[in-house]
Amino acid sequence: MNRLCRRLQLILVGWMLWTNNIIAQEQASPSLLLKTIPSTLFDVENSLTLAVEVPFSKHWSVQQELGWGDNAFNIYSRQRELYPNRETWRFRTQIRYYLTDKNTGAYLAMEYYHKNVVTHSLMGIGQGCNPATGACAYFQEMPIRTNRKVSAAHLKWGCVLETAQRVIIDVYMGMGIRGLVVTDNVGGASTFRSEWFTFRPNRPGNYGTTLGISAGIALGYAFRPRKPKSLSLP
Repeated sequence: MNRLCRRLQLILVGWMLWTNNIIAQEQASPSLLLKTIPSTLFDVENSLTLAVEVPFSKHWSVQQELGWGDNAFNIYSRQRELYPNRETWRFRTQIRYYLTDKNTGAYLAMEYYHKNVVTHSLMGIGQGCNPATGACAYFQEMPIRTNRKVSAAHLKWGCVLETAQRVIIDVYMGMGIRGLVVTDNVGGASTFRSEWFTFRPNRPGNYGTTLGISAGIALGYAFRPRKPKSLSLP
């Protein structure tokens, strides 16, 4: 059964690539591609992410993504309960090289990615504490702003498939390195924490650099230059 599923997947991908190649041969390169990344809406740290891709030669293009999300619109009720005052920012700049000269089809890409998750909460902070014993005179409830910042660099492989109606499907995956730093308005990020299996920590500290994986799908529309109208000679 698994072999049959794999064969069907290969046939489907091959058919999509063949169809996309025929369309690409008949059409000129797009002048602009507008996209949205629906997978970020289903992320635990949700955001509405939009992207613009601008080709600047037959094989090369640059893509810029920007996303923002408020936890009030998170589809997971547990996340809304745990973090009622959280927002997520995403930023990604990508350089692409297409294997065809139509700025569609298979491509290789290099990118810089940054995400900042801002959480507002109330926490009891000890006042008049004794460093030797750790005892505090009293605790005062204070507003805490936590910033969890992820910076990453990835190498990617992907494929842009286009329909006859200029709707595009952009599928990609890749890997690279990522760095994680958590800060707040009380402490800082001076403490180095070697917690490899902490995926979304909120404790302030510098979590160092690890391997990162990036994959997803984007949907969009390709704008192409209009063909000049032919004039009939008398």
